[in-house]
Amino acid sequence: MDGQNYVVFHAGSDNSYMNSSANFRGADVGATFIDLYFASSAGIAGVGNSGGTGFDKVRLTVTATYEESALEAVAAALAGSKDPVKVIADDNNSVYVHDFITAVASVTLGAQGNFRPVEAITNAAAVTRQLTTAESGMLFTLDMTTADNNVTLTLPLATTAGTAGTFYDFVYLANCDDDADFILTTGADAVDFFGGIVAGGANSTIQDIDGDASKLTVDGSVAQTTEGLRMTVVCDGANWHLTGYNKTVIGTALIVLSASA
Repeated sequence: MDGQNYVVFHAGSDNSYMNSSANFRGADVGATFIDLYFASSAGIAGVGNSGGTGFDKVRLTVTATYEESALEAVAAALAGSKDPVKVIADDNNSVYVHDFITAVASVTLGAQGNFRPVEAITNAAAVTRQLTTAESGMLFTLDMTTADNNVTLTLPLATTAGTAGTFYDFVYLANCDDDADFILTTGADAVDFFGGIVAGGANSTIQDIDGDASKLTVDGSVAQTTEGLRMTVVCDGANWHLTGYNKTVIGTALIVLSASA
C-alpha cells in the first residue's frame, strides 16, 4: 500500500466501500444512525471540498441511545490501528467495531451527483395532462414553438392527503408561437395560487397573485417573449404557492389569471 490506513465497509454481497482514513471529513449523528463523510477521488469537480471533488457518505445503523459511544469507537478505528486495513462494519459476517452498530444502511457516492429529474414538454401536438405527486420535484422544460397547439397541465388536488410538499418547476427554453398557450390549473375553483411573478423590463415589478386565481395561462397571442420564463409551484395541503420570473414587462399581460380552474 502507500503507508496510509484504510477503512472498509461491507454492505452486503458485491456491495462494499473502501477509502483512506486521511480522506475522512467528519461525521453526523442522528436517531439510530451515524453518517460518515469521506472526500471522494471520483467526485464532481468543484463540489464538496477544496480538492474539487464530492463527498461520499456511509450511513451506519446504530441501536437507539448508543449513537455517541458508537461514534467514539468509529473515531478510534479511523485514528489508527496496527492493521493498515480496518473493517468498520461488515454486514456479511456481522462484524462491527462497536457492539451496537448493526448494519451499513447505505453508501452514497459523490460521483453520482444530485440532479433534479427533467422532462421536456413540447407542443408538437396539443397536450392535456394530469400531474401526479410521484412527479414531485420534476423540472419541466417547455418548448411552445409549434403553431396553435396548447399545453394544459392540471396539478394534483391540493386538499388530497399526501399532496402537501409536492412541487414542480416550469421553464421556457424558447420564445413561443403566437397562438400557443401554456395553461396551469389547480383543478378546483376552491384551490388557489398565492405568490407573485417578477416581471422584467424597464418597469420591473411583481405580478401579484393573492388567492384570486385557480388557473393561469401564458398567453402566446399577447407576447412571444417567453424564453427564460420560469414558474415554481409548491403545495401546502390547501393551496399552491407560486414564484417565478417573466422578462416581459408588467404592462404586457402575458400571464393571464382566472378564478375558474
